[in-house]
Amino acid sequence: MRSLGFRLTAAVVLVLAGVLAAFAVVTHLVLERALVRQLDLRLAGSAAAIAGMAEDEAGGAEFEAESLPEFERAARPGYFQAWLDDGRVLARSPSLGACDLPRLGGAGSAPVHADLRLPDGRPGRAIQLRQALRIEDAPPGAPPSKRFVTVVAAVGTEDARETLAAVSRWLWLLGATAFATAAGATLVVVRRGLRPARAVAAQLDALDAAGIGNPIPTAGLPTEIAPIVSKLNELLARLAASFARERRFTADVSHELRTPLSALRTTLEVAAAQDRPATAYRAALADATALAVQMQALVGNLLLLARLDARQIPVAAEAVDLRRLVEDCWRPFAAEAGERRLRLTIQLPADCAVVSDPEKLRIVVTNLLANATAYTAPGGSITVRGGSAETLLEVADSGPPIPEDLLPRIFDRFSRGDAARSGGVHCGIGLALVRGVCALLGLDASAANTPDGGVRFRLTRPA
Repeated sequence: MRSLGFRLTAAVVLVLAGVLAAFAVVTHLVLERALVRQLDLRLAGSAAAIAGMAEDEAGGAEFEAESLPEFERAARPGYFQAWLDDGRVLARSPSLGACDLPRLGGAGSAPVHADLRLPDGRPGRAIQLRQALRIEDAPPGAPPSKRFVTVVAAVGTEDARETLAAVSRWLWLLGATAFATAAGATLVVVRRGLRPARAVAAQLDALDAAGIGNPIPTAGLPTEIAPIVSKLNELLARLAASFARERRFTADVSHELRTPLSALRTTLEVAAAQDRPATAYRAALADATALAVQMQALVGNLLLLARLDARQIPVAAEAVDLRRLVEDCWRPFAAEAGERRLRLTIQLPADCAVVSDPEKLRIVVTNLLANATAYTAPGGSITVRGGSAETLLEVADSGPPIPEDLLPRIFDRFSRGDAARSGGVHCGIGLALVRGVCALLGLDASAANTPDGGVRFRLTRPA
């Protein structure tokens, strides 16, 4: 029941069976009505001929019987009976003998048809016809007789029934043959039509982690399946990219932790190699503490990214003085900026207030300023502006620019640059935190190179 081929075949077969059955029933009914109409016409002709044998004479009505083989034969005969208006029987067929035919009712001249049981027990069809007596040798235009004769003629319906039964048998036989042929053809057509779907399913079943990046060919696929396969290829490509990012992320985390761990181990081993003065031990411990703080910051940032991915961080909403926030976030980098002769310009109004989460916004601004301080060439400048209805904040530096191939993935975790920016060192996870926190705050983070060779990071409010 879950098979698409079975459902399609069953649906087509059921519709076909219904159509063939309806065709057979309608044909049977139409043929039955045609046979009955033909029989009624024959009865009407016989009744008119019988009524024409009744004459109006001066001495009364007479019936001049003529040869009517249909009403005289011994096997399956027909029957007729004629009455005058006073109820007297004027004539009856030889096949009736002493029996009488029933009158069908109605006193008008319109013919009346009815089904009845014949005197010999057969099912039959009868007609009742009332017309004026014939006046022998009446001149043209003479008035008709004022006396009427009523004739009832009846014949058996077995011939019509046998014909109808034979046609019905042929109809059902041909219908069953057509049904079986069409059902088999439908099964073959459906199987062939679903062959591309089965081929795609087989290719998907054969996929493994190593070949997940290989797209499924769409050439030759039906138009109904090709869009699905195209979307599936897009999904597989995203999965392959996700797996690649996961592998790269694991390698980058290992690399980032291995360097400070090696330095920490070396520092401790050197300090423990021989007796040293207390000041030397304190210097070694200070170096070890700095390395531990570095690793702790990295692990904390990774934990924050994981919580951002899981949407497990609550967001507050309160008024934030944007200029003061930028000044507070810049203080930790002021000394390094001074050593590298970097100039900071804050182009924000003194009363620039926004409604946001101050702690989350502090993470964003701190990382943007840290990125600008680390990658701006010595002697360069950093400009912070914004506070408009569309742009919340913009951090621009004097360059060098970001390589064009790196721009699309600048916010990826552990995205790596080349020698064009700060000697090819790691971009780290700071910008990944920026984009993750901005998504949490309902902001869009973007990066672009400026025409003057600088770099601009912008935080905007989506429309």
